[in-house]
Amino acid sequence: LPLLTRKAARTGGGRVRRLLSSAPQKMAVVIGGSGFVGSHVVKNLVGKGYFVRATSRDAQRASWLKNLEDGTTGKVDVRSLELSTEAPDEKVMDDLVNGSQAIFFCAGFEKQDPSTIDFMVTNALAAVRAAKRQNVQCVVLTSSGGSTNPAGHPNSIPKDEVLHWSDPESQKAKGKFSPAAKTLMELQAFAEVGKNKENRVIDETKAAGSPRLCIMNPNLILGPQLHPGPISGNSLPWIVSILKGERMSEVIPNDSMSVIDVRDLAELHVAASENTGASGKYFCVERSHPWEDILTAFEVAYPGYKKPPKFEGDPAMPTQFNFTRRDSLKVPLRSLQDTVNDLIKFLEQK
Repeated sequence: LPLLTRKAARTGGGRVRRLLSSAPQKMAVVIGGSGFVGSHVVKNLVGKGYFVRATSRDAQRASWLKNLEDGTTGKVDVRSLELSTEAPDEKVMDDLVNGSQAIFFCAGFEKQDPSTIDFMVTNALAAVRAAKRQNVQCVVLTSSGGSTNPAGHPNSIPKDEVLHWSDPESQKAKGKFSPAAKTLMELQAFAEVGKNKENRVIDETKAAGSPRLCIMNPNLILGPQLHPGPISGNSLPWIVSILKGERMSEVIPNDSMSVIDVRDLAELHVAASENTGASGKYFCVERSHPWEDILTAFEVAYPGYKKPPKFEGDPAMPTQFNFTRRDSLKVPLRSLQDTVNDLIKFLEQK
């Protein structure tokens, strides 16, 4: 009897495997797939068995993304896509996204000048419009918490990503072109799918046939870099300068910072795309931590670092958030210390 049971199990298992192998593979596109966030989105997707078309300025230099297939059933196709402040060719975009279930727009722009706005808005809209033409179900935009800072909002009142918006004109006037770019990108993407900034349909014609639009709002993104080259981007080089005592060395700031692990951020992106009820903006932070706690976490993980003296006076209240929407995606998030521990391990290997 045990032998027969094992034989039947083997036969049934083979049939299940054949059925699974004949099922169509899910496909997604990651624009900016070789970047810090984009590469983790690619890794998360292939880990779930997706076929991923990942774009980079230079596909040959980004061929390392193929290594993310190892140990998974997913596949990666790396394509060159040179983005600028001009809209990409529609035929190129249509060929890129054709057949996909989701588009992840994870591209960024290094410059802090007005062209940042043109770059982010133009290319995000190009992704949304390509999704419309090719009937892609969902577009996920990587934005930032910089779009959720209304003037005068007190930290004691939890921020709500649907209700609380930055003023892009004020941001531009202050030279904060990167946050302004994210705010305007979000507003224009909502308009493109026929919605207002509270994610309510206001144009039935535009809304018809539009993809589900999900916007992810992280702040300080920490964690291991997948790109095999030198440490790059904004957050990791800045953290290295803190650990070396080149920044934030005189006194602990009496302020807070909202933190997310890049791996959890990628998981939130994918969860939003797969949850057919998800749309609109999502805070993507674990929570806001006082800088004293962040620097203490660095000290615990890296004995070579000693945090500076504490500020004088009462501590400022960290930013509070309404995490109802974030938690609806059901993604467990790493603690600050766990994130910092893994970041230090990565940096020590570099």
